[in-house]
Amino acid sequence: MKIIDRYMLRSLLLPLSYCLIAFSMLFIVLDLFEHLSKLLDAKAPVRLIATYYLALLLPTLEYLAPASLMLGTLYALWQLTRNNELIAMQASGLSLHRILTPFLSVALVFALSLAVVKETIGARAFVWTTSIRENRFHLPSDDNEDKNLAYYDSGTRRLWLVEHFNELSPGVLRDVKITQERADGTRVHDLLASRAEHLDGTWWFHNLRAQQYDEQDNPVGAVAPMATRATDIRELPELTESPASFAIEVRNWMFLSTWDMIRYMREHPDLAEETALRKRYDIHSRLAAPWACLVVTLFGIPAGAKTGRQSPLTGIFLAVAFFLAYYLLIQVGLMLGKRGTVAPWFGAWLSNFVFLFSGIAMLMRMR
Repeated sequence: MKIIDRYMLRSLLLPLSYCLIAFSMLFIVLDLFEHLSKLLDAKAPVRLIATYYLALLLPTLEYLAPASLMLGTLYALWQLTRNNELIAMQASGLSLHRILTPFLSVALVFALSLAVVKETIGARAFVWTTSIRENRFHLPSDDNEDKNLAYYDSGTRRLWLVEHFNELSPGVLRDVKITQERADGTRVHDLLASRAEHLDGTWWFHNLRAQQYDEQDNPVGAVAPMATRATDIRELPELTESPASFAIEVRNWMFLSTWDMIRYMREHPDLAEETALRKRYDIHSRLAAPWACLVVTLFGIPAGAKTGRQSPLTGIFLAVAFFLAYYLLIQVGLMLGKRGTVAPWFGAWLSNFVFLFSGIAMLMRMR
C-alpha cells in the first residue's frame, strides 16, 4: 500500500472510529435508561450484558455506519482542505479521484460487510435480544416452542397441517395431516401420521393412515393404515415440500434473509396484490439499505471539500440536512412503492438513486 493511501485511510478511519464509538455508546446509554432497573433486578452477569449489547448493536449498524461515514468523511475532507493538503497532493501530480480512492474503498467495504451481517447474523441477533428482554434479562431456554403449521403448496395442491412444529428442527414433524386436493378444490385423500421425518431428501412417515374421498368430496370407506407389515414406517418420495419452506412459513417476515424472502414469493404466487407489493418492496429495501454507506461517502467527499474553508459546524449542519433529506426520500419511496404508485424496486432504490447521481455529479465537478 502506498504512503498516500495509508495517510488518507488514517485521515478517515480515525474520525470514523470516533463517530462509530460515540453513536454506539449513545445508543447503549439510551437503552440503559429504559432497561437498567430490569438488569439490576435480574442480576444479569456482565458477560450476558456485554453479549446483549453487542447483539443489539449489530442490526443498528445499518443506521450507525452511514451516519458515521458521513461525519467522518466531512471531517477528514474539512481538515485536508483547510490545511491545503489536497492542493499539495494535486500539485505533486496525483489526480483528485486517485487521492480519494481510499475513501470510496472504505465505504465499499462497509457496504459489503453490512450486507453480509444483515443476511447472516443480524436478524438472529435481533430475535435473540428480543427474547432476552421478554425473559427479563435471563437466558431463554434453548428449546424453541412448538408451533402449529399450516402450509399450502399451490403447485401441487397439497395442504400440510402440523400440530407440533419446531423451527429449530423443521425436518421433524409431529401429528401431521396432509390433504391432497383436485383442481376443483375437492379432496383426493387425507394422509395422517403421528410423526414425519425428512431424511436424505425424502419424507418418511410413522403410523401412516389414509382417508380417501370421491369426486363429490365425500369420504370413501374408513381410515386405513398404509404402513408395511414389517414396520410402521412408510416412505413417500412424491411429496416434494421441503423443511426449509416450512421454517420460512412460521418465521417473522422481517427476520428472513433476502433469499428466503424471494423463495417465499416464488412459493406463494397467489398473494393478494397489496400484500405482494409490500413484500416486494421489503426485498428491494433489504438489498438497497447497505449501499447507503457508498452513497453518503460519494456525497460527503465534495461536500466536505467545499466546507474546508468554513466552520466545522457547517459540515455538521450539512450532514444533518443530508440525512433528513435522505431518510425523508426513503419514506416517500416506501409510500409510493407499497401503494403500487411506482414499481416496488424503484421506490426502494429511489433515495439511493437520487443521492448517488447527485454525489457523482458533485464529485466530477471537483477540482
